[in-house]
Amino acid sequence: MPSTPDEPFREHVYEVDREHKGLSLFDFLDAMAGPLDRKLLVSAARSGQVLLNGAPAQAGSTLREGDLVELELPREKLRRAPPAQLPVLHRDEELIVVDKPAGLPFAESRRGGASAVERLAERVPGARPLHRLDKETSGAFLAALSRAAEERLHGELLDGRLRVEYLAVARGAPPQDEGRVDVPLAKRRRSDTRLLPDKDHGDPAATRWTALERLRGFVVLLAVPEAGGRSHQVRAHLAAAGLTVLCDAVYGEDDRLLLSQLKLDYRGKRGRPERPLLQRPALHALRVVRAKQVIEAPLPGDLSVLLAQLRRLRPLA
Repeated sequence: MPSTPDEPFREHVYEVDREHKGLSLFDFLDAMAGPLDRKLLVSAARSGQVLLNGAPAQAGSTLREGDLVELELPREKLRRAPPAQLPVLHRDEELIVVDKPAGLPFAESRRGGASAVERLAERVPGARPLHRLDKETSGAFLAALSRAAEERLHGELLDGRLRVEYLAVARGAPPQDEGRVDVPLAKRRRSDTRLLPDKDHGDPAATRWTALERLRGFVVLLAVPEAGGRSHQVRAHLAAAGLTVLCDAVYGEDDRLLLSQLKLDYRGKRGRPERPLLQRPALHALRVVRAKQVIEAPLPGDLSVLLAQLRRLRPLA
């Protein structure tokens, strides 16, 4: 929509299509231009920099098909900045549990940049990680607060008194509601990240899984690596069980899931590429269990949206 010399410049104009009707203004813009900071959007709306059908918009407005949403400022000014520190889910004298976002590397890479270990060290100097989370895995990340605590907690991980439970979404319909994969795992080359079953040369490893929810063509699983687990163990074991984590390209899945793959009558916006519903492995370190204590990591937005769409479009009849 071009502007005239007497009109303010419209930075971005979005038309609400059938797939997005019924969303709030925030959820719509977060899907089209996000991730957005809700407070910044509310402030921009109050100052008249967000328009709905040509009039100042309310951040909580419910949208209808055909509505036009206009931004009079660069969308970059509304983007949600990554947290400077990892949110703390729990801390006591021995243990700290923080919430790692997907996309944040566990340790510093050769290219440099922020990492989960670095951000934890900024908050708690000397904290000692007790397990690893892959770059694209979100959720609970554990560390001990002293050498003595590290030895004690490592022993609890080995004997199962302390464990991390993962939520995973996979394709398929397993015949049983639970299972256990007890398969040694190894890398073909040192430089590989992928773990493969190797009964002769692999390291012993076992993972238990339970089907939490069944959907048409998909299943939501709770996976628990025994003895603390290792990097990629859950992903490798679920793949070996025929339950490859959704969008896990390393283990043979497509690297993204589109809404058009779930909805046969999907109609996209002409001239605009479809934004993936998910484009990282659907794996989240959901909770930490220690004796009677349970520490949960909230489900991130992308997995919440994925599950909402699967429940809407692929429920069991």
